[in-house]
Amino acid sequence: MFNLLPKDEKFYDEMEALATHVVHASGELESIVDHFPDFDGSLGAIERDRLGSKAVFQESLLRLDKAFITPIDREDILNLITEMYGVVDRIAELSQRFRLYKLQNLFPTLVGQSKNLKAMADELQKIIRGLRKKEKLSDLKPRIDAISGIMENVRRDRDEFLGSLFSKDADPLDVLKKRELHELLEDAIERCEEATEVMARVLLKNS
Repeated sequence: MFNLLPKDEKFYDEMEALATHVVHASGELESIVDHFPDFDGSLGAIERDRLGSKAVFQESLLRLDKAFITPIDREDILNLITEMYGVVDRIAELSQRFRLYKLQNLFPTLVGQSKNLKAMADELQKIIRGLRKKEKLSDLKPRIDAISGIMENVRRDRDEFLGSLFSKDADPLDVLKKRELHELLEDAIERCEEATEVMARVLLKNS
């Protein structure tokens, strides 16, 4: 039987566009921590990603409100676009802290966590692209496993950071600043992880 009410395929374009912003913004963040304190160019690039992802997010929300039939469950689309936009928004907020706080140095674990986020973003983008191709969860198991491995690195780096945060010579104000930086970055990582978990559920339901 022919489907007289075709699904709105534009959602795939919007989810892939958001994933691209996530990858690009996380790459610019990685560049910031690699070249700290020289990061002015990356701040502008991340802000453009924030504005671009916000526009895509809002457009997708409006489309979701009007669409009668969607390619995947509405709740899953909402969760995916919300988490991906949240990743970019947290990266943008974090990047501005580098400018405002005028730090002299960064904890090494901030570099490691930034690389963890970029690696997760790359895997997320591949999974998102597989959604349009109707790939099965089993086809993407290596990428899901890769994300699990990255999260183990995240937990290790978090423990290392917390263990070294309150040294006896630490400046209290400096500690507060660096802790906030790590919390913003970890929020971005957790949102990226949640987006991949939503994707796994989507692929499982549609397999």
